[in-house]
Amino acid sequence: MNLFAKKYSPPITDGLSVDTLFARARGAEDPRDAYAYLQRAQELAPDDLRVQRELLMRGNLHLRDPKNISFFVIKCYILHAFEHPEKHAEEEQKRMIREIFDHPRLQRCLELSPDQDAFLRDYLFDLCTEYMRLFIAGDSSHAHSLLGISLSSRLPSLLAAPAADVVRNIFSSPFLSQEEQQLLGGAFYRAFSAHVNGRTQPLDARLGDLVGKLIR
Repeated sequence: MNLFAKKYSPPITDGLSVDTLFARARGAEDPRDAYAYLQRAQELAPDDLRVQRELLMRGNLHLRDPKNISFFVIKCYILHAFEHPEKHAEEEQKRMIREIFDHPRLQRCLELSPDQDAFLRDYLFDLCTEYMRLFIAGDSSHAHSLLGISLSSRLPSLLAAPAADVVRNIFSSPFLSQEEQQLLGGAFYRAFSAHVNGRTQPLDARLGDLVGKLIR
């Protein structure tokens, strides 16, 4: 136990404009600082869509605890219910999956957005992109490497298996409507494509023609 551990001191936010608060939140290294800036920005401008979206995508990262590691503080981790449903009880799966579309912060963003459909598509794509980066490409059991160097030519094949699991489970989920399956499945497919620079053939082969057409 470190008796001399420095106690966290939140940043000073008084007197800062919404634009300055937002910029400092985006540049903050400590998620707690970012959250403090965003909370103050929200107080000053509750209808600022930029602020609401940033809070949405950050999830509960400001609550991370080095002594009690939990991936649930990371917003995109809710997609883990599709990659590894066996690791989550049915009620937990439902809670994670419904959060994707039902979270109050998302609903608030949709209220503020001039184009709700476009906002929802962008949000789902960003959510899937982050999951691809952190939990699929970032998992060494998926993206094998040689002397720490990823074999980029094999990357689409290496990542296709877990990505296919996610997509198949999205389309078979009893907790999503058909429209939600289409939106989320398409977003994840596009996120995979972006990560592997369009080399989707290994994933297409695993999904088959029908699902491949559904998510294009």
